[in-house]
Amino acid sequence: MSKLKPYKYKRLLKKLRDYDPRFEVFVRKGRGSHRMLYHPDINGEPKSFPIKCHGEGDEIGVGYIKGIIRRFNLPDGVL
Repeated sequence: MSKLKPYKYKRLLKKLRDYDPRFEVFVRKGRGSHRMLYHPDINGEPKSFPIKCHGEGDEIGVGYIKGIIRRFNLPDGVL
């Protein structure tokens, strides 16, 4: 696995959508300041993951990024 680094919220979404444009973000589905990252077909079933977001320039930490990689079965080098 390549060395992970924190991403800004906007850049993380861009990289995910460049990999697969079916990634969506639901703003009002999460609790508080979280948004739900959603993909309709990961190994035949829909998956979602909450992401903290206090603004578009918010930094997403390495722990969240590792969780996204595991949850959506992303290959090395996508993030």
